[in-house]
Amino acid sequence: MIDAPAPAPSPRIRQSKAALVLASVSLVISLVSCGLAGFVASAADIDLLPVQSEPAEASASQVEAVAHVTLPPGTVFLAAAYSNGLETRLSAKFRIPRTGLDAFVAAGKFTAPLTPGLRAITAKHNVGGGNLWDPDTAVSVSGIEEQQPTTDGTYRSVLFNLDAPDAITVYLHASRG
Repeated sequence: MIDAPAPAPSPRIRQSKAALVLASVSLVISLVSCGLAGFVASAADIDLLPVQSEPAEASASQVEAVAHVTLPPGTVFLAAAYSNGLETRLSAKFRIPRTGLDAFVAAGKFTAPLTPGLRAITAKHNVGGGNLWDPDTAVSVSGIEEQQPTTDGTYRSVLFNLDAPDAITVYLHASRG
């Protein structure tokens, strides 16, 4: 028995194979391009899917609204930064009269007690960067660090710098999300 020669592939099969090869090459080129773009973006510290706003300066009313506090009369607002997205983050530094401490704590309805010596705020709580955030320089401090959030899910931490005799420098951090 003599084997008959294999029939020549039809033009449709040849076109299908060519299309499959081109699609495979295209897929490989696309994957390499995406990988290269991701590498360049990560090397240049570019966020390809920004879900958090850049920190921006916050007003006293934003501090009160986000952190659920009331700034007492005589408050000197020093700095505040706010960022929103998947998380809401706020840091604020202000000075209140020493006589306003009890009213500030009571109006804030904190879920944790004011604790002498507690350093509830550190440099990592600084949302906006900058050189005005210096909680580590305080010698005599008290703090509040909530373990239970407010009704809208906001966690708050506060450091009171008690070094000055007539005023208290307050470092406040609030986050939600």
